Amino acid sequence: MMRCFEDCFRPGKPSPTAGTHSSPPPTVSELCTLLVLLLDVIPLELYSEVQTQYLPQVLGCLVQPLAEEMEALSLPELTHALKTCFKVLSKVQMPPSYLDAESTCGSPSPVKGEKSEIILDTKAVIPGDEDASFPPLKSEDSGIGLSASSPELSEHLRVPRVSPEKDDVWKKGGSMQRTFVCIQELIANFAQKNIFGVQQTASGDENKAEEPEGLRAEGRTPGPELSDPSRKNSWEAKPISVPQFKQMLSDLFTVRGSPFKTKNAALPSPLPSSPGRRKEGDWAVDQVVTAPGSPREGCREAFAAACHLLLDCATFPVYLSEEETEQLCETLFQLPGASEASFPAWLKSLMTVCCCVTDCYLQNVAISTLLEVINHSQSLALVIEDKMKRYKTAGYNPFSGRLQMVTAPPVAPGVLKVVAERTDFYQRVARVLWNQLNKETREHHITCVELFYRLHCLAPTANICEDIICHALLDSDKGTRLEALFRFSVIWHLTREIQGSRVTSHNRSFDRSLFVVLDSLTCTDGAISAAAQGWLVRALSLGDVARILEPVLLLLLQPKTQRTSIHCLKQENAAEDLHRWFNRKKSSCKESCGASEPPDGSPEEGTPLSQFTTVDREAIWAEVEKEPEKDPPGGELTEEDLPDYGDLLDRTASGAPDSSEHTESADTSSALTDSENTSSFSSPSHDPQEPSHEDSCCAPIPAAGRGYPRRSALLAAFQADACKSSARLGLARVDSDRTQASESLSSDEEADLELQALASSRLLKQQRDRQETAEALFKHVLLYLQPYDSRRVLYAFSVLEAVLKANPKEFIEAVSRTSMDTSSTAHLNLISNLLARHQEALVGQSFYGKLQTQPPNVCPHSLLIELLTYLCLSFLRSYYPCYLKVSHRDALGNRDVQVKSVEVLIRIMTQLVSVAKSAEGQNAESIHGLLQRCQVQEFVLLSLSASMYTSQKRYGPATAERGRAVREDSLFEESLINLGQDQVWSEHPLQIELLKLLQVLIVLEHHLGQVLEEADAQPDLSREWRRALSFQQAISAGQYVRPHPLPSQGLLVSAVVRGLQPAYGYGMHPAWVSLVTHSLPYFGKSLGWTVTPFVVQICKNLDELVKQYESESAKLSISITSKRENISPDYPLTLLEGLTTISHFCLLEQPNQNKKTTAASDPSNLKNAKNAILEELPRIVNTMALLWNVLRREEAQKRPVDLLGATKGSSSVYFKTTKTIRQKILEFLNPLTAHLGVQLIAAVAAVWSRKKVQRHSKMKIVPAASASQLTLVDLVCALSALQADTVLLLVKEVVKRPPQLRGDEKSPLVDIPVLQFCSAFIQSRLPAAALQENFPSLLGVLKESVQLNLAPPGYFLLLSMLNDFVTRTPNLESKKDQKDLQEVTQKILEAVGNIAGSSLEQTSWLSRNLEVKAQPQISLEESDAEEDLHGNSTLAAVSCVGWTERGQKLEIQLKGSHSGSDAAATAASTMVSASAPSVYSVQALSLLAEVLASLLDMVYRSDEKEKAVPLISRLLYYVFPYLRNHSAYNAPSFRAGAQLLSSLSGYAYTKRAWKKEALELFLDPAFFQMDTSCAHWKSIIDHLLTHEKTMFKDLMNMQSSSLKLFPSCEQKAMLLKRQAFAVFSGELDQYHLYLPLIQERLTDNLRVGQTSIVAAQMFLFFRVLLLRISPQHLTSLWPIMVSELIQTFIQLEEDLKEDDEPLRNSNKIKKVSVADGNGPLAGEIAQSELILYLSACKFLDTALSFPPDKMPLFQIYRWAFVPEVDTEGPAFLSDLEENHQECKPHTVRILELLKLKYGDISASDEITMKSEFPLLRQHSVSSIRQLLPFFKTLNCAFKTQNKLPTDTQGPPFLEFPVTDSPRVLKRLEEYVEYDFLEHLEC
Repeated sequence: MMRCFEDCFRPGKPSPTAGTHSSPPPTVSELCTLLVLLLDVIPLELYSEVQTQYLPQVLGCLVQPLAEEMEALSLPELTHALKTCFKVLSKVQMPPSYLDAESTCGSPSPVKGEKSEIILDTKAVIPGDEDASFPPLKSEDSGIGLSASSPELSEHLRVPRVSPEKDDVWKKGGSMQRTFVCIQELIANFAQKNIFGVQQTASGDENKAEEPEGLRAEGRTPGPELSDPSRKNSWEAKPISVPQFKQMLSDLFTVRGSPFKTKNAALPSPLPSSPGRRKEGDWAVDQVVTAPGSPREGCREAFAAACHLLLDCATFPVYLSEEETEQLCETLFQLPGASEASFPAWLKSLMTVCCCVTDCYLQNVAISTLLEVINHSQSLALVIEDKMKRYKTAGYNPFSGRLQMVTAPPVAPGVLKVVAERTDFYQRVARVLWNQLNKETREHHITCVELFYRLHCLAPTANICEDIICHALLDSDKGTRLEALFRFSVIWHLTREIQGSRVTSHNRSFDRSLFVVLDSLTCTDGAISAAAQGWLVRALSLGDVARILEPVLLLLLQPKTQRTSIHCLKQENAAEDLHRWFNRKKSSCKESCGASEPPDGSPEEGTPLSQFTTVDREAIWAEVEKEPEKDPPGGELTEEDLPDYGDLLDRTASGAPDSSEHTESADTSSALTDSENTSSFSSPSHDPQEPSHEDSCCAPIPAAGRGYPRRSALLAAFQADACKSSARLGLARVDSDRTQASESLSSDEEADLELQALASSRLLKQQRDRQETAEALFKHVLLYLQPYDSRRVLYAFSVLEAVLKANPKEFIEAVSRTSMDTSSTAHLNLISNLLARHQEALVGQSFYGKLQTQPPNVCPHSLLIELLTYLCLSFLRSYYPCYLKVSHRDALGNRDVQVKSVEVLIRIMTQLVSVAKSAEGQNAESIHGLLQRCQVQEFVLLSLSASMYTSQKRYGPATAERGRAVREDSLFEESLINLGQDQVWSEHPLQIELLKLLQVLIVLEHHLGQVLEEADAQPDLSREWRRALSFQQAISAGQYVRPHPLPSQGLLVSAVVRGLQPAYGYGMHPAWVSLVTHSLPYFGKSLGWTVTPFVVQICKNLDELVKQYESESAKLSISITSKRENISPDYPLTLLEGLTTISHFCLLEQPNQNKKTTAASDPSNLKNAKNAILEELPRIVNTMALLWNVLRREEAQKRPVDLLGATKGSSSVYFKTTKTIRQKILEFLNPLTAHLGVQLIAAVAAVWSRKKVQRHSKMKIVPAASASQLTLVDLVCALSALQADTVLLLVKEVVKRPPQLRGDEKSPLVDIPVLQFCSAFIQSRLPAAALQENFPSLLGVLKESVQLNLAPPGYFLLLSMLNDFVTRTPNLESKKDQKDLQEVTQKILEAVGNIAGSSLEQTSWLSRNLEVKAQPQISLEESDAEEDLHGNSTLAAVSCVGWTERGQKLEIQLKGSHSGSDAAATAASTMVSASAPSVYSVQALSLLAEVLASLLDMVYRSDEKEKAVPLISRLLYYVFPYLRNHSAYNAPSFRAGAQLLSSLSGYAYTKRAWKKEALELFLDPAFFQMDTSCAHWKSIIDHLLTHEKTMFKDLMNMQSSSLKLFPSCEQKAMLLKRQAFAVFSGELDQYHLYLPLIQERLTDNLRVGQTSIVAAQMFLFFRVLLLRISPQHLTSLWPIMVSELIQTFIQLEEDLKEDDEPLRNSNKIKKVSVADGNGPLAGEIAQSELILYLSACKFLDTALSFPPDKMPLFQIYRWAFVPEVDTEGPAFLSDLEENHQECKPHTVRILELLKLKYGDISASDEITMKSEFPLLRQHSVSSIRQLLPFFKTLNCAFKTQNKLPTDTQGPPFLEFPVTDSPRVLKRLEEYVEYDFLEHLEC
């Protein structure tokens, strides 16, 4: 049959059998059909030789003529023949895997030789060797020429075509190998003839001659260039820009010297435009066209069949001897010699078809074939190489001496390497396939995508296909980008099945392009992001979420991110005894040095920055599967590696490492599709991250080279520290034991020791507490074991974020549905493997090496959503340990990763909230499970607490001493975790995100809780009780307590409470405020707990700002906190908004509260919160008032702007926006007034009482409001919701029921402060008109208040308000109002009257008479009225002046405590309590004195005055007892009573009420025993005498006997004194008409034998007359007055002379004793006489003091009393006539006598006298000697001579006549008044 088949190809030559048969020879088709039939019918299995020996020969015979004589057949025939070959091939069986060797070793056939040459031709180099140069391969014909002549040869030889003897079918050069060569030839020829349309030349020789020439010519030129390794290297390292790259794509490798050039040379000319093509060297697709007319269907079928056959033949093995095998290996893998290159024609043809034919079908067939061949060749080369290695290492070949079955690669590795490195074949094929994905060739898409994916997996680097996609996706033209997105989605959807069942050859994904597409979700161009979203939604709905997430998860699970838990480290630490460990420290260090580094550092895992987002799965598998021990130590890096490495570094540094493919920037020039980069990076290279750690990462273990420290080394370092600290403690303890054991200790020492022991135990306890706190805070922390590339992780998170941002709902649904089931989705194998390794690392196992077998389908986090949540939390919890030296950039990178992980978590949880809201029980359960399994809330809370702890640690002045101290006793956890040494605010980004996450989690828990609650809703009392109890435990716990929701967690509550403290940084405050305000509805039971301290802290912070403002405006130093941190100018607004939201939520009824929306709608929770906030309302109001005050100051400053704008005052920026802040304050307070007006006003009152004036005028009974108190009034006035009447109404309510502001009973009531506020409000802020309008409201306040049992100051305030109203408003119109007013007045006055009487008591039981209690009283001057008005403080420092019976003064200084609860001492407290009422009684009297008279005058109209008298009588009933008591202790009340009576007596209508008592008091013996109240009494007596016409006359005519209370001797004198006082109390000349009567009374006194007492009073009367009667009316009285004065002086002279007589006779001693004696000894003048003489002298003094013009008559008499000329001077004496007797004035005589008696005046006797009139100011004298200076002054004052003798020692010169008469007259008045008074001491 084979001969027949061959004959079909020789129509010209008659066969030997042709003659015998008349029928024509069978055609090829007939033979093929017959052959197929025979193969199906004949049982071939009977003889194994048929299938193993004959059929391969048959196949050879079939293929050879097809290849050689292809033109003879039509395309259908050719197709039929090829299919027949395939049928034959399918029946062929291979012999066993080895054959005996002896048969054919010696005789190789010529064909075998030829074949061996061919095999030699295709030798190549080991693919792994970079540095090898590539000389051109041997230029050979590949056997085509020889093969062409072989049919003739066989015809001549007549060798049987299929012979049973031929045993070498499967051996080297046997028929199977020949068949394969023929098929290759067939394909080359077919392509030339049918696809390229080339007519083959007549003879093969021409062809043979032509082709090698072209090959040689093209092959040699690149030789020298390529063979120079240095040039190759330098070229390799050059980065290629995109334009250059495009040039290369369009260029036929002229630069690269590719063997492909030959193919174009060999294409003959009939093709159009071939000269141009040859010149350009371009084989772009559009220029290689098929022969005119598209390829027929036959051509396609034939080509497909040929390719199919080629593929099947390529897999057949050959049997080789041991030597031949070695030879083959050498030829395959040895370094090439200098021989010329050979490139198989069939390969060229197929490659050309792939790249240059326009027919998609042919292209796809060719591509498919080539990819299969390449795949096959690669894997076979690996197998052979591996086998040889194994034999070598074993040193023994099991097949020695036998023929071994070897499958040779169809294309040698060398050729593959040339294709990959010297041509752009792969890029072109990728481009072809990419272009086929357009809309026109839709029918090819499936094939095309499969091929594209296969190409992607087989290409030398993953970037070849990716680059094309990424280029298109990032093209500057929008249309191209949209088209690329469409094509990508086609690839994506059509590779779903292939990728799902991924095998090792399919280990690549389109990661980069996937990342680019995901990045375009966030593209600014709407069309592109919409297209990307459309793809994403579709992909998610088709269950592709695992495919999308796989590269992301691989980035997140990269081996370098392995971590171990801090708990695990501590356990390892605790497991070994510290002391033993301490001894072993060195050895463990050595071990750790010896331990090899993990493979992360090894060069294999090189990920250049430019391919940042590609994930090399094989590398990861290889890395983690390696046992860590077998890794080469990191120190063995060779020198040659380093230049490369530095080069790489330079490049990554100079290029922009971060602008990797996935960036969205339109400029993609940096590193995209850069084949040069990719090829250089595809070889193993170092991880570019490492150099940054190279010098620093091994600090703890110096010998370890570049190895990363292992865990044992870390422990070594940690425990060293721990040891030191524990050793320190231990020593301290031992020491104390020893000292205690010493034999003898004094008691002092013992006490010291006890103290020491106490102190040390306290210290230990503190340390233990701190340790526990730290353990609780940091127990969640995980520690990295080495630095990792944070940018990759950040990128992965950003991709996740983009997806979540674009389609959160679909994404979350997808990840919630998709489980980590590795059995169904092969992609997840690596991920679950890595995940398991991470889990093992957490508990301290090794990350690398064999993984313990896990039960299938068991994954720690079954759903993808759980895995994502777990990963986010892991990154959040992970830190670098302190002892791992990492660069600052790495530490910052880790912090960024933490922040990013929380951002992703926020998006996941936000979406879960909307899932939970849909309220499906199933959903709620699963979400609840997710949160529980991942411990989301716990880790988030712990992270927040730890972060806050870190912030706080950094807060505080970083002084060196402080820093050192902290380091010394920092805790184990802190010494372990590298928390960074940055500023306070470096933790803020993380905290802000954590707070956002908490906010979402709180809402999520709430919605989950509702669903679960609805499920079990039956009430149960015991359950409620249990719930309350567990809530209490949770909220006070220092760690997370399991089933409770977040708001009930003590951790969160304490964080919220502390959140606003300055120690945690002001930058965080807006975030905290936001968290609290947004979570208000969900706080539930803990609402009050959480919110109240938060509000208080807001107030504190605002107060702090105000304080800072004030200190700035006062130019003081600014507070520390503000210096340390910048606070944004809108900070106060943030706080105010937060305060408003929180307070309104808790305090106001929410209109739209239904059960669904809020958890706090439980009324009890809200009520508790409301009460808690109300307790703090005063605090809040205080803050508002402070702010208001600042606003007022700011506005005041704004008005007068000077030209330079340099306004004085604060530079604070926080209060410049006064309008906005004012608005916020009003927005906060106005709504509160509606429901909580009473509480608000009460709070205002409470604040009022705190803002006391420090030192106010003590005479004020109703204290004036301070500036800060007035600010409060302003604030209330500014509230639009509070009109004046509303304020008054609220005040009334507060006074009626003053709310207790705090929970304790001791807090002061606010009734008095609220009245003070009300009083200030009325007086300072209500104009008269408004006051009159609001009379009813005010009346309400007064009426209500007066009925209550107020403290006395309350009634004072009521009276003050009433008085203010009455004085400022005109009379009321309506009678009723007037009547109401009178009633209220009456009630208030009576109340105040009662207070006034509080210091009185009944004289005896049942008696109505009252008398003053004998107890000290506190006068207004002495009391700090402010302290007393607030019942909360005792009298602060009050002087109580009391009088004992003996008349000695007793002063007690009371120092009261400010707390108002404990008194300083019992004595003091009793004293205070005893005198307390007196404070109020004195104040009441004083207030009545001020107010009463005028008030009554206005309240009672003229026709109603009489109605007031009974009221006045009732009030005076309490007043007169005080006026009757002249004791010193009663002085304050006496003064106040006198003032009251004085003011009342001014109104005539009142006299009925007081006339009788006043007269009685006037005639009372003790009347003049008073102090300063004399002025009041003057007016009282004046009024008494004025209102009654006859009263003065009656007084003058009164008999002295009527003063029955006096002793008879004094009666006349006392009556005279009262008559003088009556005149004195009147006006000037008021009684001049009564002068005759007065004169008569005086002469009566003279007539009757007068005593010295009467005489003394008479001189007082004379002085009064001088003052009260004009000089012209006094004329008739002067003779009497002068004669009386002269009479008295004469008496004095006689007394002095009488005294002198006995003294002269007595001895000196007696004289001295008299002179120095103090008491009235013998010879001294009696006291009564002294009073008289003093009185007379005072009269003379008064008369002389008057200015001469005011007292003209006295000037006539003056000479008789004082000398007016100097009679002693010598000039004067000589002028005297001897017989004239000298006339000496009385004063001169008296002076002489005094000098004679007492000697000259001495300094001790001289009384202090000012040198001005009046001279005498003393009230009394004890000896006449005291008058000596007076006489001495008079003796020289009036003399005409102006100069005194220089030697005269005397008083200074007096001014006379007096010029300043008003002052002198005023003084005379004072002295006369003073002389009336009898002092209390007397």
